[in-house]
Amino acid sequence: MANVAFIGTGLLGSAMVEGMLRRGDAVTVWNRTEAKARALEKLGARVAATPADAVADAERVHMTLPDDAVVDEIVAAFMPRLRRDATVIDHSTTAPKATKARVERLNGRGVRFLHAPVFMSPQMARDGVGIMMVSGPSAVFESVRGALEKMTGDVWYIGEEGDRAAAYKIFGNSMLFVIAAGIADVFAMAKGLGIPPTEALQVFSKFQPGGIIKSRGEKMARGDFEASFELTMARKDVRLMIEAAGGQPMVVVPCIAKRMDEAIAEGHGHEDLGAIAAEVLG
Repeated sequence: MANVAFIGTGLLGSAMVEGMLRRGDAVTVWNRTEAKARALEKLGARVAATPADAVADAERVHMTLPDDAVVDEIVAAFMPRLRRDATVIDHSTTAPKATKARVERLNGRGVRFLHAPVFMSPQMARDGVGIMMVSGPSAVFESVRGALEKMTGDVWYIGEEGDRAAAYKIFGNSMLFVIAAGIADVFAMAKGLGIPPTEALQVFSKFQPGGIIKSRGEKMARGDFEASFELTMARKDVRLMIEAAGGQPMVVVPCIAKRMDEAIAEGHGHEDLGAIAAEVLG
């Protein structure tokens, strides 16, 4: 039975704690809003009065916190009582540059610190499935690999570069947001055309666009813009989308139209749709 501290018991953190308790770990929790921590008492967690109290006897300290400033504040608060042999594992979504500095600074001071953001819903965290990405010293990672593997379906050690897991996390989240925005625009078009949103989604029971991330994405990454879907023709389709919405508010399609117009003006009109990234990749 591991003696664990968990700092930050919001939706994801509390779900991770539930999973740990089910697996038999002894977990001490702290949260700025105490009621969220108290809700875990009935499941067997102990509630600490301060972050320092929470970590005092812990062999592992896990955190899910809002941002870099809060992570730095909380780490500073518990450092005086952190065991020398404890490992701190931060699951927060944080800025890559700040995370790199934090990983290097803390490990340089002798604190065993890893950054380990996740692609997991609260239910996935309870069930121990999903993806956990880890950056930080390999020796520190190996010492807790077994414990992390129990928390998730796939522990992906990305390497010692402290910013890499943080970068991959925001890359992944950006695609989630773009997909949500795209669905919102599908609903705008559907409303403009008088089609119920549930019916509009039926196209995706047959057409699965997710494969474009690998197929077109790899071509774009190489700077290969040989046309399989000419940019000028794609821009025509975007016009049709905006017209179909009939004045309904759209989230992402108008932004795509603007960038397409810029790329066409730059001379990429007869190249592939992927040439909207030409300026970035150049």
